[in-house]
Amino acid sequence: MLPTQRLSPKNQVTIPREARALLTAGDVDHLRGMKHAMTKAADGEVFPILLLLTEKELQRREQRIIDDPALSAEQRLHLVTALNGEMSMMAIDAQHRVVLPAHFVSYLGLERDIFFVCTNTTIQVWNPDHYLRWTGQGSGPSHNPALNAYLMI
Repeated sequence: MLPTQRLSPKNQVTIPREARALLTAGDVDHLRGMKHAMTKAADGEVFPILLLLTEKELQRREQRIIDDPALSAEQRLHLVTALNGEMSMMAIDAQHRVVLPAHFVSYLGLERDIFFVCTNTTIQVWNPDHYLRWTGQGSGPSHNPALNAYLMI
Protein backbone atom coordinates (compact mmCIF):
# COMPACT_ATOMS: atom_id res chain seq x y z
CA MET A 1 0.00 0.00 0.00
CA LEU A 2 1.38 3.39 -1.01
CA PRO A 3 1.34 6.40 1.32
CA THR A 4 -1.01 8.76 -0.48
CA GLN A 5 -2.49 12.19 0.06
CA ARG A 6 -6.18 12.96 -0.41
CA LEU A 7 -7.48 15.24 -3.08
CA SER A 8 -10.31 17.42 -1.79
CA PRO A 9 -13.50 18.01 -3.82
CA LYS A 10 -11.98 21.40 -4.75
CA ASN A 11 -8.78 19.71 -6.06
CA GLN A 12 -6.76 20.83 -3.07
CA VAL A 13 -3.93 18.62 -1.77
CA THR A 14 -1.32 18.94 0.97
CA ILE A 15 2.29 18.77 -0.18
CA PRO A 16 3.98 15.90 1.73
CA ARG A 17 6.54 16.53 4.45
CA GLU A 18 9.36 15.10 2.32
CA ALA A 19 8.94 17.98 -0.14
CA ARG A 20 8.76 20.78 2.39
CA ALA A 21 12.54 21.27 2.42
CA LEU A 22 12.13 22.42 -1.18
CA LEU A 23 9.45 24.87 -0.13
CA THR A 24 11.35 26.37 2.80
CA ALA A 25 14.57 26.83 0.83
CA GLY A 26 13.78 30.49 0.34
CA ASP A 27 10.40 32.22 0.38
CA VAL A 28 8.51 29.82 -1.86
CA ASP A 29 4.88 30.89 -2.10
CA HIS A 30 3.97 29.01 -5.27
CA LEU A 31 4.92 26.03 -7.38
CA ARG A 32 5.04 25.71 -11.12
CA GLY A 33 3.60 22.53 -12.61
CA MET A 34 3.51 20.84 -15.97
CA LYS A 35 2.18 17.68 -17.54
CA HIS A 36 4.87 15.10 -18.15
CA ALA A 37 5.12 11.34 -18.57
CA MET A 38 7.26 8.38 -17.51
CA THR A 39 7.86 5.42 -19.78
CA LYS A 40 8.09 1.90 -18.40
CA ALA A 41 11.37 0.49 -19.66
CA ALA A 42 10.12 -3.09 -19.91
CA ASP A 43 7.32 -2.52 -22.41
CA GLY A 44 7.29 1.16 -23.36
CA GLU A 45 3.95 1.90 -21.66
CA VAL A 46 3.63 5.62 -20.96
CA PHE A 47 2.25 6.94 -17.66
CA PRO A 48 1.11 10.54 -17.09
CA ILE A 49 2.69 12.45 -14.21
CA LEU A 50 2.92 16.06 -13.12
CA LEU A 51 6.22 17.74 -12.40
CA LEU A 52 6.10 20.43 -9.74
CA LEU A 53 9.03 22.84 -9.51
CA THR A 54 9.90 25.93 -7.55
CA GLU A 55 10.40 29.10 -9.59
CA LYS A 56 14.14 28.90 -8.88
CA GLU A 57 14.30 25.32 -10.19
CA LEU A 58 12.33 26.25 -13.31
CA GLN A 59 14.77 29.09 -13.97
CA ARG A 60 17.72 26.71 -13.46
CA ARG A 61 16.32 24.28 -16.02
CA GLU A 62 15.60 27.08 -18.47
CA GLN A 63 19.19 28.27 -18.09
CA ARG A 64 20.46 24.75 -18.86
CA ILE A 65 18.61 24.94 -22.18
CA ILE A 66 19.98 28.41 -22.95
CA ASP A 67 23.55 27.33 -22.09
CA ASP A 68 23.51 24.11 -24.14
CA PRO A 69 26.05 24.62 -26.96
CA ALA A 70 24.63 21.67 -28.90
CA LEU A 71 21.39 23.61 -29.54
CA SER A 72 20.85 26.26 -32.19
CA ALA A 73 19.28 29.58 -31.22
CA GLU A 74 16.02 28.41 -32.80
CA GLN A 75 16.09 25.13 -30.83
CA ARG A 76 16.76 27.03 -27.58
CA LEU A 77 13.82 29.34 -28.23
CA HIS A 78 11.59 26.39 -29.07
CA LEU A 79 12.51 24.45 -25.90
CA VAL A 80 12.30 27.46 -23.56
CA THR A 81 8.91 28.35 -25.05
CA ALA A 82 7.69 24.75 -24.74
CA LEU A 83 8.89 24.54 -21.13
CA ASN A 84 7.28 27.77 -20.00
CA GLY A 85 4.16 27.42 -22.16
CA GLU A 86 3.25 24.16 -20.40
CA MET A 87 3.59 25.56 -16.87
CA SER A 88 0.76 26.41 -14.50
CA MET A 89 1.30 28.44 -11.34
CA MET A 90 -0.17 27.12 -8.09
CA ALA A 91 -0.14 29.13 -4.86
CA ILE A 92 0.90 27.37 -1.64
CA ASP A 93 -1.10 28.29 1.45
CA ALA A 94 0.14 28.36 5.07
CA GLN A 95 -0.86 24.69 5.54
CA HIS A 96 1.32 23.65 2.55
CA ARG A 97 -1.66 23.01 0.30
CA VAL A 98 -2.00 23.66 -3.42
CA VAL A 99 -5.01 23.52 -5.70
CA LEU A 100 -4.34 21.38 -8.75
CA PRO A 101 -5.93 22.82 -11.90
CA ALA A 102 -8.77 20.67 -13.23
CA HIS A 103 -6.83 19.83 -16.41
CA PHE A 104 -4.05 18.29 -14.25
CA VAL A 105 -6.54 16.20 -12.27
CA SER A 106 -8.13 15.01 -15.51
CA TYR A 107 -4.73 14.29 -17.12
CA LEU A 108 -3.73 12.00 -14.24
CA GLY A 109 -7.17 10.40 -13.99
CA LEU A 110 -7.34 11.20 -10.27
CA GLU A 111 -10.35 10.43 -8.16
CA ARG A 112 -9.32 10.82 -4.55
CA ASP A 113 -5.79 9.64 -3.77
CA ILE A 114 -2.50 11.09 -5.02
CA PHE A 115 0.99 9.62 -4.72
CA PHE A 116 4.00 11.96 -4.54
CA VAL A 117 7.60 11.14 -5.40
CA CYS A 118 9.85 13.82 -3.93
CA THR A 119 13.38 14.36 -5.23
CA ASN A 120 15.88 17.03 -4.20
CA THR A 121 14.70 19.33 -6.99
CA THR A 122 11.16 18.32 -8.02
CA ILE A 123 7.94 16.78 -6.88
CA GLN A 124 6.33 14.16 -9.10
CA VAL A 125 2.57 13.74 -8.78
CA TRP A 126 1.22 10.32 -9.74
CA ASN A 127 -2.05 8.48 -9.89
CA PRO A 128 -1.25 5.71 -7.35
CA ASP A 129 -2.52 2.96 -9.67
CA HIS A 130 -0.26 4.20 -12.46
CA TYR A 131 2.77 4.29 -10.13
CA LEU A 132 2.18 0.71 -9.01
CA ARG A 133 1.93 -0.45 -12.63
CA TRP A 134 5.00 1.57 -13.64
CA THR A 135 7.11 0.01 -10.89
CA GLY A 136 5.60 -3.43 -11.24
CA GLN A 137 4.64 -3.39 -7.55
CA GLY A 138 1.09 -4.30 -8.44
CA SER A 139 2.30 -7.78 -9.37
CA GLY A 140 4.51 -8.47 -6.35
CA PRO A 141 7.65 -7.15 -4.62
CA SER A 142 9.58 -4.45 -6.44
CA HIS A 143 13.04 -5.29 -7.74
CA ASN A 144 15.01 -3.01 -10.04
CA PRO A 145 18.39 -4.53 -11.02
CA ALA A 146 19.61 -1.26 -12.56
CA LEU A 147 18.89 0.67 -9.35
CA ASN A 148 20.27 -2.15 -7.21
CA ALA A 149 23.78 -1.45 -8.56
CA TYR A 150 23.60 2.02 -6.98
CA LEU A 151 22.16 0.84 -3.69
CA MET A 152 24.71 -1.87 -2.88
CA ILE A 153 27.75 -0.94 -0.83
